Amino acid sequence: MPDQPPSHPLSDIRVLDISEEVAGPFCTKLLAGLGAEVIKIETPGTGDVSRRSGPFVAETPGTEQSALFLYLNTGKKGITLDIRQPTGAAMFQRLVQDCDILVESAPPGEMDRLGLGYAALAHLNARLIYTAITPFGQTGPYRDYQGSELVAQATGGMMHVIGRPDREPLKIGGHAAAYTTGMSAFSATMLALHVRDEHGHGQYVDVSAMETMAVSQIHASIQHQFGHVPKRRESSLVRARDGWVHPGLDRGIAEDTWARVCDLMGQPELADDSRFNTAHARRENQSELSETIGAWAAAHPKEEIYHTLQGLRTVAGYVATVEDLRSSGQLNARDFFQTVDHPSMGEGVYPGALFTLQETSWQHGRAPLLGEHNDDIYGKRLGYSRESLQQLHSVGII
Repeated sequence: MPDQPPSHPLSDIRVLDISEEVAGPFCTKLLAGLGAEVIKIETPGTGDVSRRSGPFVAETPGTEQSALFLYLNTGKKGITLDIRQPTGAAMFQRLVQDCDILVESAPPGEMDRLGLGYAALAHLNARLIYTAITPFGQTGPYRDYQGSELVAQATGGMMHVIGRPDREPLKIGGHAAAYTTGMSAFSATMLALHVRDEHGHGQYVDVSAMETMAVSQIHASIQHQFGHVPKRRESSLVRARDGWVHPGLDRGIAEDTWARVCDLMGQPELADDSRFNTAHARRENQSELSETIGAWAAAHPKEEIYHTLQGLRTVAGYVATVEDLRSSGQLNARDFFQTVDHPSMGEGVYPGALFTLQETSWQHGRAPLLGEHNDDIYGKRLGYSRESLQQLHSVGII
């Protein structure tokens, strides 16, 4: 009988996370979810910049109150260390000698200037996988430019195809580029880990937010070379009684489906209307189609419309609010949301794993307090005495 896969496949992997903001911490959050020991390294006193990003628990700003930090750093251990001081850099090097993966998000060249770049650290640990996440990558003319969520979506081409054709391009809300870049970093890091398992050596992983976004809309780039210029289209969303729905009628559907939708709306005569009786006609007359369907949809709840139209085999959808997600029968049936307890926040409901593995359980530990595991990592693991740690703390090294 073959060996059963481990319930936590990365339980033998140790990760140093010196990244900040969203993309890097999201990458290491996924590694922690699969069982890796992730040691989050933060600046003494202030911590990761995301600790100062709202919203805050009970609307009270504080180091341990950021909902963003609490979500991005579940399942990690937390230590503080100033790697810009020589003593801190030496302590960092000791940690690197016994780790498998390092994830950082410093500007290109900064870690090299500190003597902590890949070339230097690979001499200490040839099996090290070093993942660097930056706005534009480690090479190229944009290498040293500043980046942001909006810049990644804009320079990567995503915004070009988002929004109404007669208005300015739109940014996708939240941190879509950063989370996608984090998933890209996670995938590349896992691939590098596989290569190391096969060949015995680590390597440098260079992740660019711009390139991640360029890949996410690559269909537009491919179409462009064949003479099709990507452009924004009118929205196919219509307003329901309690929100927005996408009827899914501008796509190819079964021949009798449009007639059944017309019967549903109480307008059977539209089944033969030349403006709507083919998928091409419905796309060409999108505004009129939306107006027609919208008049019917306004009297019905969005989820009722969604289930009804899906029952007719249209590619319908509805715009879910956060409340809709929390009560989603689909997500709850798959145990997507998980309750995690934290000493500062108390119990909170967190989004769960991005995927499921049949023989693998996901770890849902809480985020660390600032410097919570200093004694454990520096004392028990590296052998520093309590007196030494107090001295290091007093001079701002930890």
